[in-house]
Amino acid sequence: MATAGKEILKGGFRMSQEKVVLKVYRYNPEVDEKPYYREYEVPTEGVQTLLDALFYIQENLDPTLSFRFFCRAAVCGSCAMKVNGISRLACKTPFKKLVERANGRPITVEPLNFLNTVKDLVVDHDKPFENLKKLQTWCEPKQPIPEKEYRVSPEEVKEYERPTNCILCFACYGSCEAVMDDPKYAGPFAFSRVYKYVLDSRVDEDHKRQMVKNAMEVGDIWSCVQCQKCIYVCPKGVRPAEDIQNVRGIAAEYGFKEYPGVKKVQHFVDWVYATGQINRLALPEEVYGVDPTPLINKFKERGAEVWEVPKPLPGLLEFRDLILEV
Repeated sequence: MATAGKEILKGGFRMSQEKVVLKVYRYNPEVDEKPYYREYEVPTEGVQTLLDALFYIQENLDPTLSFRFFCRAAVCGSCAMKVNGISRLACKTPFKKLVERANGRPITVEPLNFLNTVKDLVVDHDKPFENLKKLQTWCEPKQPIPEKEYRVSPEEVKEYERPTNCILCFACYGSCEAVMDDPKYAGPFAFSRVYKYVLDSRVDEDHKRQMVKNAMEVGDIWSCVQCQKCIYVCPKGVRPAEDIQNVRGIAAEYGFKEYPGVKKVQHFVDWVYATGQINRLALPEEVYGVDPTPLINKFKERGAEVWEVPKPLPGLLEFRDLILEV
């Protein structure tokens, strides 16, 4: 809640009559039994970003508060954290807008989800970086290597410029539904990196295939549910969910059709084209090799509706024309 007050501030901050409460996550694994929250009053005047607000706390109220930062210009990705439940870069988050949206309520600041806390707002980045290594997301140069340099056209650069803008802040990782449910899932940023190198003409073709294969076998790319949260929180406009869809399509083009995700897509395409709807009876066996009979019997025992082999829906021919047009 905003409160009145007037004081001379340290760290170059100006005097302010209005303050807002920041509710900050605190936890030192070496000392604390469990995490806790502490509230701080921060002036609203002279504080440009959330990162400035954290500096104010550290320099004027509590020097023990820990957070990570470096460039202060949304380039390094170091200061990613959770603000009112949403992953953001502290240096890119205007403090004035936070205060306006809070409307007198405390602003909650926490570390990113799904990463171990080192101290307070500082998280351990080892896991996502290890995921990049597992997917082998690097450039294995195409042979033979030219005497001078590889020539890349402006048109080609434009194709993979967007995924190249990723700064590895892991805001997408901390917001991802698939990461929450699947410990093996590499994270949206990792698949954007795969897509970037697959588009790069300088990368060896066998290495491209290996990265896509790793994305399925090691990174569990088919666990993505396309919730689009990674697109919403990305501070650089990378749009990882779209890159994931593109890598899935490339996997099919490479002939990787023995994976459940690819089989599920093929099932949808075949049955929707044939009848206008999926075949829930056939899907478990066609995709996962599982006999659906026990499940059907359970439904019967409970008096629930039993699925039937779908019959063509009205308007199917017009629907097929639409599919072919798309």
